[in-house]
Amino acid sequence: MILPYTFSPRARLLEFMRQAGKPNLINLAAGLPSADCIPKAELRKAFDAAFDEESDVALGYHTPDGDYRLRQSVAARLTSRGVTVTADDVVTTTGCTQALHGMIRLRAKPGDIVACEAPAYYATLEILGDTGLRVLPLPLRDTQGVDLDLVTTLFKRYRPKLFVLCSTLSNPSGATLSNSSRKALLEICRKTETQILEDEIYGELSEIEGLQPIRSYDDGTTVSYVTSFSKTVSPGIRVGICLPGADREKFALLKCQQDMHSATMCEVAFRKYLERSDFDQHLQYLKQFNRARRELAEKIIEEHFPANTRIWEASGGFMLWVEVPSNIDIERTYHAAFEQNVVFSRGGAFFTTGETETSAMRLNCSHPTEKQLVDGLEILGKTLSR
Repeated sequence: MILPYTFSPRARLLEFMRQAGKPNLINLAAGLPSADCIPKAELRKAFDAAFDEESDVALGYHTPDGDYRLRQSVAARLTSRGVTVTADDVVTTTGCTQALHGMIRLRAKPGDIVACEAPAYYATLEILGDTGLRVLPLPLRDTQGVDLDLVTTLFKRYRPKLFVLCSTLSNPSGATLSNSSRKALLEICRKTETQILEDEIYGELSEIEGLQPIRSYDDGTTVSYVTSFSKTVSPGIRVGICLPGADREKFALLKCQQDMHSATMCEVAFRKYLERSDFDQHLQYLKQFNRARRELAEKIIEEHFPANTRIWEASGGFMLWVEVPSNIDIERTYHAAFEQNVVFSRGGAFFTTGETETSAMRLNCSHPTEKQLVDGLEILGKTLSR
C-alpha cells in the first residue's frame, strides 16, 4: 500500500557534482551532455558580442526577473510549442535546480503531501526530503510514465498539494507522457486541486513529433513550469527558466533574496546566441548524436551485460535506465567498477526509501567519448557478470 511519508534523501547532489570533475574516470554517471555537443564557436561569438555591444548591461546589476529580451525569445519559443505565455510571465533562474527549489518552497510547506515519480531525479528528492514534506511516490509503469488509474485513486484519497514530475524523458527512467496522458493528468489534478510542477529540462531533446508541455493545456492556474538550456546548449552558462504562474511575484522576491539576479553576462550572451544562431538546427544535430550514442550503448549492453538485463528505451535524450537481474548487488558492483575507474549512477539514489531496493542503474551515453563509452560498458558488463 502506498502511503505518504517523510524521508531523508539517499543521495546528495554535492557528491555527484564533485565526482563529475574528477580526472581519469570513465564517467557514465553525470547528467552532462558531451562537450562535443556544446556549440563553442557560436557561444564565443555571442559572448564577444555581449562585450562589444552591451558591456555596460552585461557587466552590471540586473533585474531579478532576468534579461527582458531573453525572456521575450524564450516566450516566443514556448509559444511555438503551444504554451500561451509572454515575457512578463517568465523569470530566468540560475539553472533548473533554482527554479525547482523555489517553486517547491512556494507551493508546499513542511508536512504537506507532495507526489513525485518513482524513480525520480535525486536532486528533486533531496529538496523534498530536506523541506520536511510528506512524499507520495508514484511508481512508473514503463516508458509511458505513471499509471493514471493509480494516480486517480491516490490523488482522490490523499489530495496532494503538489505533483512534481519530469514530463518528458524523465530523469532517470526516460519515461515520457503522451499528449493524451498529459491532458488526462491535468484534469485529475484540477479535480483534486493538486498543483503540477512540470520539469521539462529534456523537453526539446524528445524525438516524439508534436509533443507539447503539460503547461500548454493550462493557463498557469494549475501548472507551473521549469526548464533550462543546460542539456541543449551548455551546462556552464546556467540559464534556467521558470513560469511560476500566480506565484510570479513571490518567486521573483525569493530569487532576489537568494542571488539578486542570475549572471547577467551569461543571459545577455545567451540571448545573442538565440538571436544569431540556428538553435533548431543544433537541436536536430543533438537528437542524431544522442540517438547514435544510445544505440551504441544498447548494442554493447546486449553483448556484455548479464542475460535478462532490461533496457528502458527512451524516445530521445542521452541517458538509459538499465535493470539487471535482481540477484546482482549494485552497491558491490559500483565499488568494483570504481576501482577500474568506471562510475555509474546507482538506481537506489532515485528512490525515497531504503525499502525500495532496485538492481538498476542510470547510464550516460553522451558525456564520455565514444571509446570511453564502449570501454566503460564492457568493463561494467564483466563486473556485473562476476
